[in-house]
Amino acid sequence: MEATQENIAQSDTIEIKVYVPINDVTERQQGMIDNAIKKHPRDRKYLTNSAYSEIFAPSKHDANDIIEHAEAQNWDVSFDEKAREITIKINSDNVTKPQSGTSTIPLIFLSSQGDIHLDAADSTQKANASAKDIVDPTQKTGFVKNNQERRVGRGHGIPIQEPAHGYSVLEIAESYNFPDGDGEGQTIGIIELGGQFEQNDLENFFDEYNTPVPEIQIVGAPTTTPQNDNVEVTADIQVAGILAPKAKFVIYYGTTILSAMKTALADTKNKLTVISISWAGSELGYSLQEITELNNVFHEASLKGITIVGASGDNGALNNKQYANVNVPVNSSYVLACGGTQTYITDDKIVVESVWNESTQQAQIASGGGFSQRIAEQQYQTATSQEYIKKFPEFEPYYLSGGRGIPDIAANAADASGYTIFFEGRWIKVGGTSLATPLWAALIARMNQNLGYRLGFINPYLYKLINSSSFNQILEGNNNLYLAAEGWNPCTGLGTPNGKELMQAIDGLE
Repeated sequence: MEATQENIAQSDTIEIKVYVPINDVTERQQGMIDNAIKKHPRDRKYLTNSAYSEIFAPSKHDANDIIEHAEAQNWDVSFDEKAREITIKINSDNVTKPQSGTSTIPLIFLSSQGDIHLDAADSTQKANASAKDIVDPTQKTGFVKNNQERRVGRGHGIPIQEPAHGYSVLEIAESYNFPDGDGEGQTIGIIELGGQFEQNDLENFFDEYNTPVPEIQIVGAPTTTPQNDNVEVTADIQVAGILAPKAKFVIYYGTTILSAMKTALADTKNKLTVISISWAGSELGYSLQEITELNNVFHEASLKGITIVGASGDNGALNNKQYANVNVPVNSSYVLACGGTQTYITDDKIVVESVWNESTQQAQIASGGGFSQRIAEQQYQTATSQEYIKKFPEFEPYYLSGGRGIPDIAANAADASGYTIFFEGRWIKVGGTSLATPLWAALIARMNQNLGYRLGFINPYLYKLINSSSFNQILEGNNNLYLAAEGWNPCTGLGTPNGKELMQAIDGLE
């Protein structure tokens, strides 16, 4: 379930969301799932829209059980079947007026992150309610959203007089040896929660490179339009667009990452191949149900052959807190988590590259990374994480839970080596993992185009290429806790791409 507690005082309504589980998967359907994810990308058979709709339809029995319970309490209830989402609204006036027939006895919070029990029917059951109820399919539980997702980027640019005063996106891609390509035949989705772009800015940017503005479709509408969000949306389009100008771009707006992702998965008109996400929130602020459903959705996207690229964050290992933590959505093992480097380029060649860290006494500004405390690592990552801990045993306490390591890969993200974009009638340079993420999304699109198949869930195959020439390993720097190192590290992952080598190496794997 999902809701915003911050708004309760103004609206006098608590909004609860319940995600309805799918029906039991048949043996035939399990075979389809395995064929879509367990083989090399060239051999996979990704789920069609019809197969996806069949397998991931919500259980009507479970949905009706929740709806009938809510109606019996006189709660306002609605069901979005495509999103597998039940929304329950309880008005505070009814809570304080017993004659309304509305009862609050069944409500009990099971975690400080907003997981809530809907059916603690009496004082005994209420006293015995526990966190285990959250994932117990026999219990009626949901969540109230109490965190706010934000743009990873800081939303400001450094004014420059002309494009040559910053690194062009093409220059950065050339330094990473991107394979040739224009993204033709690919569809890149961009998840946005707020912000918008101006057509005039896009026209000026693409005119500079004698390239037409790509085809852009917008699904939904922004909920916010502050300047910092506008900068980031503009950057998303310009970075990915100039590298894949013949790809189709679809911007999916939502109130949360989860809602925007569900809109993208429900899109049967556009055959998405890559999705870029530069919004995030600390995983410690999410309810277990929300994290579980997000992970489910990213898994489902991989079964449709969609590569999800997410920004690891711009606030280092501490992520603006006093202790180490990582972000959603990159804590999901089905997301390709992108960290940041500081990169110096001469004549389209990398001269020096280190972990991005421009922190000051006033602000944590560095590549996000570390180990998840909410989602366990998958097998493809176990050896690399353990090897890192052997090198740096002082970090073992952060890994004791066996959580997913973040990031997987990286790219240029520093303000000092920022990307040149055109915004509000002038050239600026912008940094952040929110720029590195669409850069990687465009690289995936180009590789798909050249290989002739969709890479989809590519993470396990990238880890097979550890310590190879497919990556520029980052050996210097830190993200305010973890240190750079050979192999994989929690600052820049496996490293930055050597694009052509990476593409050929992936294709050569069994």
